Amino acid sequence: MMSRHDMRVRKVALLGASGLVAQRFQQRLCNHPWFELVAVYGSPRTAGRKLADLPWHLPETRPNLPSVIVESMDSILTDVKDFEIVFSALPSEIARELEKPLAAQGCYVFSNASTHRMDDDVPLVIADLNPHHLLSLRNRTETGFVACSTNCTIVPAALPLKPLWDFIGLDDVKISTEQSLSGGGIELLKTFQKTGEYPIDIPGEAEKMQEECLSLLGRAQSEGVRLANLPVDISVKRVSREYGHIVKVTATLHFEKEKEEVIEWMQNYRSRAQALKLPSAPQYPFVFVEQLIPESLPNPAIDLKAGMVVRVSNVVVSGTSITFNAWSENTIRGAAGGTVLLAELAIAEGLLGE
Repeated sequence: MMSRHDMRVRKVALLGASGLVAQRFQQRLCNHPWFELVAVYGSPRTAGRKLADLPWHLPETRPNLPSVIVESMDSILTDVKDFEIVFSALPSEIARELEKPLAAQGCYVFSNASTHRMDDDVPLVIADLNPHHLLSLRNRTETGFVACSTNCTIVPAALPLKPLWDFIGLDDVKISTEQSLSGGGIELLKTFQKTGEYPIDIPGEAEKMQEECLSLLGRAQSEGVRLANLPVDISVKRVSREYGHIVKVTATLHFEKEKEEVIEWMQNYRSRAQALKLPSAPQYPFVFVEQLIPESLPNPAIDLKAGMVVRVSNVVVSGTSITFNAWSENTIRGAAGGTVLLAELAIAEGLLGE
């Protein structure tokens, strides 16, 4: 394990230039103490343009971005430049073509794409939920690897469930979601802003969330992850909110517990990311609040912890039943912020060398 004060600044590349998650990465990397953004790769529409000249889609003011020209995504495999870390905000089809080939060339790829999340040789990690899954990479003889962050909506459900799973046990879980428009990307957000229309259904989302939840709560083994033995039922829908996903969770505890005891276990939960005091790690992975949706957030370009806390409310414990609601910022905690935190964890654990 490396001291956070001994970290050298590492050069990084970003796959994605103009999407919401790509710009969340830019926002978080521009002033990051451990990373220097030296290359950005984009589509033919953005390649050849200055990064700072691209339309800015996030609600916060554009930060001072590095003076780089967006390069063509097609060139990255034949012209790997002087960077060791790659952050991926790619659509799944393009991620399939690039992420593992980049790892084979010695790059450390931290991906927000869904493509490789359930691959046996790719750890799927929420840094302050299952950091031990990342340690499977210690046994690799190759230099590079791919590590993935999760589906954005599983984060606010799985994080509060983790201490319950560990300390009490769960017999079953039901999750219903209210997912914001930004989870569908910038084009969906623009369409809604123009027409007021959006699709309620999110095809394939419930299935992704279910398998990822079982992986996150599962047991890491040499040949992959043994999925948790837990019935998980999930229903999803899109709502008209622009940012932030809400989940409504009902679970059956393995043992009957008093509400005060359950709350205490949840409130005392910390993980490796908090112990290491990583730059993007919030002091608490989740907090209990009266008002589920925050009125505003600090600027993530200035405060790396902004948008990284899951907010939990309306906790009800009755016998072996527990229900709660939770909120998280899907483009930050559920995407770019969670992926950057994952990279910080890998570095602090010595998985990228000195």
